[in-house]
Amino acid sequence: MTRTVSEVAKIFAEALSALDASALAGVLAEDAVYSVPFTGHRSVGRDAVLATLDAGGKTAASIGLTKVDVTTTETADGFTLELVAEGRNPHTGHSYRLPSSAGLLTVRDGEVTEYRDYPNTGAASALMGTAEVFQRFLDASVGNRWDDLADCYAEDVVIEIPFAPAGVPKVSEGRELLRKRFHQAGERRTITKADRVSVHRTSDPEVLVAEFDLHGVLDGKQYVSSYCLVMTVRDGQIVRSRDYSGSPVFDPSPA
Repeated sequence: MTRTVSEVAKIFAEALSALDASALAGVLAEDAVYSVPFTGHRSVGRDAVLATLDAGGKTAASIGLTKVDVTTTETADGFTLELVAEGRNPHTGHSYRLPSSAGLLTVRDGEVTEYRDYPNTGAASALMGTAEVFQRFLDASVGNRWDDLADCYAEDVVIEIPFAPAGVPKVSEGRELLRKRFHQAGERRTITKADRVSVHRTSDPEVLVAEFDLHGVLDGKQYVSSYCLVMTVRDGQIVRSRDYSGSPVFDPSPA
Protein backbone atom coordinates (compact mmCIF):
# COMPACT_ATOMS: atom_id res chain seq x y z
CA MET A 1 0.00 0.00 0.00
CA THR A 2 1.37 3.40 -1.02
CA ARG A 3 2.27 5.69 1.85
CA THR A 4 0.32 8.91 2.30
CA VAL A 5 2.03 12.28 2.25
CA SER A 6 1.55 12.61 6.00
CA GLU A 7 3.21 9.23 6.57
CA VAL A 8 6.18 10.20 4.42
CA ALA A 9 6.44 13.55 6.22
CA LYS A 10 6.45 11.76 9.59
CA ILE A 11 9.28 9.45 8.49
CA PHE A 12 11.31 12.45 7.32
CA ALA A 13 10.67 14.35 10.54
CA GLU A 14 11.74 11.41 12.70
CA ALA A 15 14.86 10.73 10.60
CA LEU A 16 16.01 14.34 10.62
CA SER A 17 15.33 14.67 14.34
CA ALA A 18 17.53 11.60 14.92
CA LEU A 19 20.18 12.72 12.39
CA ASP A 20 19.70 9.34 10.74
CA ALA A 21 19.71 9.67 6.94
CA SER A 22 19.66 5.90 6.46
CA ALA A 23 16.04 5.84 7.70
CA LEU A 24 15.05 7.72 4.53
CA ALA A 25 16.14 5.00 2.11
CA GLY A 26 12.65 3.56 1.92
CA VAL A 27 10.89 6.84 1.11
CA LEU A 28 13.28 8.32 -1.46
CA ALA A 29 12.55 7.60 -5.10
CA GLU A 30 15.35 5.88 -7.00
CA ASP A 31 15.80 9.00 -9.14
CA ALA A 32 15.27 11.48 -6.28
CA VAL A 33 16.92 14.89 -6.55
CA TYR A 34 18.26 16.93 -3.63
CA SER A 35 19.26 20.52 -4.32
CA VAL A 36 20.38 23.60 -2.39
CA PRO A 37 19.36 26.67 -4.43
CA PHE A 38 21.48 28.95 -2.23
CA THR A 39 24.70 27.18 -3.29
CA GLY A 40 23.83 25.43 -6.55
CA HIS A 41 24.49 21.99 -5.05
CA ARG A 42 22.57 19.13 -6.68
CA SER A 43 22.58 15.40 -5.87
CA VAL A 44 20.78 13.01 -8.20
CA GLY A 45 19.72 9.47 -7.31
CA ARG A 46 18.75 7.84 -4.02
CA ASP A 47 22.30 6.83 -3.04
CA ALA A 48 23.73 10.27 -3.81
CA VAL A 49 20.99 12.01 -1.84
CA LEU A 50 21.48 9.69 1.15
CA ALA A 51 25.24 10.33 1.05
CA THR A 52 24.68 14.08 0.98
CA LEU A 53 22.22 14.00 3.88
CA ASP A 54 24.51 11.69 5.86
CA ALA A 55 27.42 14.11 5.35
CA GLY A 56 25.17 16.93 6.54
CA GLY A 57 24.36 14.98 9.69
CA LYS A 58 28.05 14.46 10.42
CA THR A 59 28.70 18.17 9.95
CA ALA A 60 25.84 18.96 12.33
CA ALA A 61 27.31 16.62 14.91
CA SER A 62 30.70 18.32 14.57
CA ILE A 63 29.18 21.65 15.58
CA GLY A 64 27.57 20.21 18.69
CA LEU A 65 24.01 19.70 17.46
CA THR A 66 21.98 17.79 20.07
CA LYS A 67 18.36 18.33 19.06
CA VAL A 68 16.33 19.21 15.96
CA ASP A 69 12.71 20.35 16.15
CA VAL A 70 10.91 19.60 12.89
CA THR A 71 7.65 21.12 11.69
CA THR A 72 5.95 19.68 8.61
CA THR A 73 3.12 21.19 6.55
CA GLU A 74 1.39 19.42 3.67
CA THR A 75 1.24 21.14 0.28
CA ALA A 76 -0.59 20.35 -2.95
CA ASP A 77 2.24 18.08 -4.18
CA GLY A 78 4.12 17.13 -1.02
CA PHE A 79 5.13 18.86 2.20
CA THR A 80 7.45 21.43 3.72
CA LEU A 81 10.02 20.99 6.45
CA GLU A 82 11.05 23.70 8.91
CA LEU A 83 13.96 22.81 11.18
CA VAL A 84 15.16 24.46 14.38
CA ALA A 85 18.51 23.29 15.71
CA GLU A 86 19.73 23.23 19.30
CA GLY A 87 23.18 22.43 20.59
CA ARG A 88 26.39 23.63 22.18
CA ASN A 89 29.19 24.97 20.01
CA PRO A 90 32.21 22.77 20.84
CA HIS A 91 34.60 25.54 19.82
CA THR A 92 33.19 28.26 22.08
CA GLY A 93 31.12 26.34 24.63
CA HIS A 94 28.11 28.57 23.93
CA SER A 95 24.62 27.07 23.60
CA TYR A 96 22.53 27.90 20.55
CA ARG A 97 19.00 27.52 19.24
CA LEU A 98 18.35 28.76 15.73
CA PRO A 99 16.29 28.15 12.60
CA SER A 100 18.52 25.85 10.55
CA SER A 101 16.65 25.23 7.29
CA ALA A 102 13.42 25.15 5.33
CA GLY A 103 12.72 22.48 2.75
CA LEU A 104 10.17 21.87 0.00
CA LEU A 105 9.58 18.22 -0.87
CA THR A 106 7.62 16.71 -3.73
CA VAL A 107 5.95 13.33 -3.18
CA ARG A 108 4.76 10.94 -5.88
CA ASP A 109 3.37 7.43 -5.27
CA GLY A 110 4.48 7.52 -1.64
CA GLU A 111 8.09 8.51 -2.39
CA VAL A 112 9.99 11.80 -2.31
CA THR A 113 11.11 12.71 -5.80
CA GLU A 114 12.58 16.14 -5.06
CA TYR A 115 13.92 17.89 -1.97
CA ARG A 116 14.80 21.57 -2.29
CA ASP A 117 16.69 22.63 0.85
CA TYR A 118 17.18 26.22 2.00
CA PRO A 119 19.71 26.06 4.89
CA ASN A 120 20.76 28.84 7.22
CA THR A 121 24.27 28.83 5.75
CA GLY A 122 25.42 31.94 7.59
CA ALA A 123 24.62 30.54 11.02
CA ALA A 124 26.08 27.13 10.21
CA SER A 125 29.33 28.67 9.00
CA ALA A 126 29.61 30.82 12.12
CA LEU A 127 29.43 27.67 14.29
CA MET A 128 32.25 25.92 12.46
CA GLY A 129 35.72 25.59 13.93
CA THR A 130 38.95 25.80 11.96
CA ALA A 131 38.99 22.12 10.97
CA GLU A 132 35.39 22.20 9.73
CA VAL A 133 36.02 25.33 7.67
CA PHE A 134 39.11 23.73 6.14
CA GLN A 135 37.10 20.62 5.23
CA ARG A 136 34.46 22.82 3.61
CA PHE A 137 37.28 24.56 1.70
CA LEU A 138 38.72 21.22 0.56
CA ASP A 139 35.34 19.78 -0.46
CA ALA A 140 34.55 22.86 -2.56
CA SER A 141 37.98 22.70 -4.20
CA VAL A 142 37.67 19.03 -5.16
CA GLY A 143 34.08 19.61 -6.28
CA ASN A 144 35.20 22.50 -8.53
CA ARG A 145 32.49 24.61 -6.88
CA TRP A 146 34.17 27.98 -7.25
CA ASP A 147 31.45 30.12 -5.68
CA ASP A 148 31.26 27.78 -2.68
CA LEU A 149 35.04 28.00 -2.41
CA ALA A 150 35.00 31.80 -2.51
CA ASP A 151 32.29 31.85 0.16
CA CYS A 152 34.68 30.08 2.56
CA TYR A 153 36.53 33.41 2.81
CA ALA A 154 35.59 36.60 4.64
CA GLU A 155 34.71 39.63 2.53
CA ASP A 156 37.97 41.40 3.50
CA VAL A 157 40.21 38.31 3.56
CA VAL A 158 43.96 38.77 3.09
CA ILE A 159 45.82 36.10 1.10
CA GLU A 160 49.61 35.88 1.15
CA ILE A 161 51.51 33.77 -1.40
CA PRO A 162 55.16 33.86 -0.28
CA PHE A 163 56.30 31.66 -3.20
CA ALA A 164 54.30 33.60 -5.82
CA PRO A 165 55.83 33.34 -9.32
CA ALA A 166 56.53 36.41 -11.42
CA GLY A 167 53.35 38.26 -12.31
CA VAL A 168 51.35 36.94 -9.35
CA PRO A 169 50.97 39.34 -6.39
CA LYS A 170 52.36 38.10 -3.09
CA VAL A 171 49.45 39.72 -1.19
CA SER A 172 45.81 39.95 -2.30
CA GLU A 173 42.78 41.31 -0.48
CA GLY A 174 39.07 40.66 -0.86
CA ARG A 175 36.77 37.70 -1.44
CA GLU A 176 35.44 38.89 -4.80
CA LEU A 177 38.93 39.08 -6.27
CA LEU A 178 39.43 35.46 -5.22
CA ARG A 179 36.07 34.50 -6.71
CA LYS A 180 37.12 35.95 -10.06
CA ARG A 181 40.46 34.13 -9.95
CA PHE A 182 38.84 30.81 -9.06
CA HIS A 183 36.47 31.03 -12.01
CA GLN A 184 39.27 32.04 -14.38
CA ALA A 185 41.45 29.14 -13.25
CA GLY A 186 38.45 26.81 -13.53
CA GLU A 187 38.26 27.53 -17.25
CA ARG A 188 41.63 25.80 -17.70
CA ARG A 189 41.76 23.19 -14.95
CA THR A 190 39.62 20.58 -13.23
CA ILE A 191 40.53 19.30 -9.78
CA THR A 192 39.89 15.57 -9.46
CA LYS A 193 40.94 14.63 -5.92
CA ALA A 194 42.86 15.56 -2.79
CA ASP A 195 45.18 13.24 -0.89
CA ARG A 196 47.98 13.23 1.69
CA VAL A 197 45.80 15.55 3.77
CA SER A 198 47.19 16.42 7.18
CA VAL A 199 45.56 18.98 9.49
CA HIS A 200 47.48 20.47 12.42
CA ARG A 201 45.75 22.41 15.19
CA THR A 202 47.80 25.10 16.86
CA SER A 203 47.93 26.81 20.25
CA ASP A 204 45.72 29.53 18.74
CA PRO A 205 42.18 28.11 18.22
CA GLU A 206 41.69 30.44 15.24
CA VAL A 207 44.77 29.18 13.38
CA LEU A 208 45.19 25.90 11.54
CA VAL A 209 47.99 24.50 9.37
CA ALA A 210 47.00 22.13 6.57
CA GLU A 211 49.12 20.06 4.20
CA PHE A 212 47.61 18.38 1.15
CA ASP A 213 48.04 17.48 -2.52
CA LEU A 214 45.54 18.40 -5.22
CA HIS A 215 45.34 16.29 -8.36
CA GLY A 216 43.75 17.56 -11.52
CA VAL A 217 43.84 18.21 -15.24
CA LEU A 218 45.33 21.46 -16.55
CA ASP A 219 45.15 22.24 -20.26
CA GLY A 220 44.52 18.56 -20.95
CA LYS A 221 47.44 17.28 -18.84
CA GLN A 222 47.26 15.47 -15.51
CA TYR A 223 49.13 17.14 -12.68
CA VAL A 224 49.56 17.25 -8.91
CA SER A 225 50.37 20.25 -6.72
CA SER A 226 51.43 20.17 -3.07
CA TYR A 227 50.21 22.81 -0.62
CA CYS A 228 50.81 24.02 2.91
CA LEU A 229 48.30 26.61 4.18
CA VAL A 230 48.37 28.59 7.40
CA MET A 231 44.73 29.63 7.86
CA THR A 232 43.15 32.02 10.32
CA VAL A 233 39.42 31.34 10.78
CA ARG A 234 37.00 33.63 12.55
CA ASP A 235 33.19 33.36 12.73
CA GLY A 236 33.24 30.43 10.33
CA GLN A 237 35.21 32.13 7.56
CA ILE A 238 38.85 32.34 6.52
CA VAL A 239 40.05 35.86 7.35
CA ARG A 240 43.72 35.36 6.50
CA SER A 241 45.74 32.67 4.76
CA ARG A 242 49.38 32.15 3.89
CA ASP A 243 49.47 29.78 0.94
CA TYR A 244 52.69 27.88 0.17
CA SER A 245 52.71 25.71 -2.94
CA GLY A 246 55.16 24.20 -5.37
CA SER A 247 54.94 24.22 -9.15
CA PRO A 248 52.53 21.63 -10.65
CA VAL A 249 54.14 18.27 -11.43
CA PHE A 250 52.77 16.93 -14.70
CA ASP A 251 52.18 13.30 -15.56
CA PRO A 252 53.65 12.52 -19.00
CA SER A 253 50.76 10.14 -19.77
CA PRO A 254 47.63 11.64 -21.43
CA ALA A 255 44.72 12.73 -19.25
